[in-house]
Amino acid sequence: MDSTLRPVLKRQLLVIGASLGAGLVFAYFFGFLIGLAVNIAVMIGIIFYIRRKQLGALRSLGFGNETAGGGYGGGGGFGGKLKYVCLSCGAEVKGARCGRCGSNMKKPLF
Repeated sequence: MDSTLRPVLKRQLLVIGASLGAGLVFAYFFGFLIGLAVNIAVMIGIIFYIRRKQLGALRSLGFGNETAGGGYGGGGGFGGKLKYVCLSCGAEVKGARCGRCGSNMKKPLF
């Protein structure tokens, strides 16, 4: 096993063991149905906590809400349209083909 996967595997086993233990404790003290409902609520809370933590880590790397999967519209998170430049002649391309040379090769400008 790769040494970079060991902390991830340990964390996953810890979460699985903790959720199993919490489920058994809740079922013991509150009965099966109420314990199951409390266990589901706790797991949903943990999922939302992990998601918030991951989004915070993405923001610290320079991704906003829009580029982290929260935005729509295909703008790439910055609100504008992409401009393309022909790789053959350097002209601005609007559409699939270059209007000047007819080439299909283009690159986006950021």
